[in-house]
Amino acid sequence: MAKAYCLTVEVESKHIENGLGYLVAFSLPDDELDPAQMTEYPEWSEKVKDAVLRAGDQVYNPDPYTKKLAIAELMNEFEELNAAYSIQITGSPDLPALQIQSTNPYDSRLEIDFTGKEGEFTVVEKGLSDLERRTISGNGKTGLVDGARRHFPFTQNPPSMPTKPAKPRPPQLRP
Repeated sequence: MAKAYCLTVEVESKHIENGLGYLVAFSLPDDELDPAQMTEYPEWSEKVKDAVLRAGDQVYNPDPYTKKLAIAELMNEFEELNAAYSIQITGSPDLPALQIQSTNPYDSRLEIDFTGKEGEFTVVEKGLSDLERRTISGNGKTGLVDGARRHFPFTQNPPSMPTKPAKPRPPQLRP
């Protein structure tokens, strides 16, 4: 089985306070290669980023039609990229082809995967997975991580939990 990689794309939003993140899983035609060694990787990743930025925050639109249309257009663009490049956007048994996470903890995490039939994909929404507020660090900022399920922000470690404050000492009485 080919090694999975993930391209991360951060997206600013007028409607989601701290933005949202996309995690696009992909595999290379040769397991010996690294994405940085592939001549088509920079062009491919730029086209993936452009497709994601066009979808933007519409995948969390309260209007169901607009939301479905944004997801369908994005997955169609990914299918076209799969046909044009040797780098393949694809999921694995442990990882969907696309994960989308809003920084709003009350928005569902979206997991989208191709079904194997041409033009068909599945969408799974997962509820409150993380109550911490997250933020993006720049519109269109991309990154590369090993293929695995991750919680947003995909490339940063979550902040450590605050330590408990020390118990106040009782006042000392002076004689």
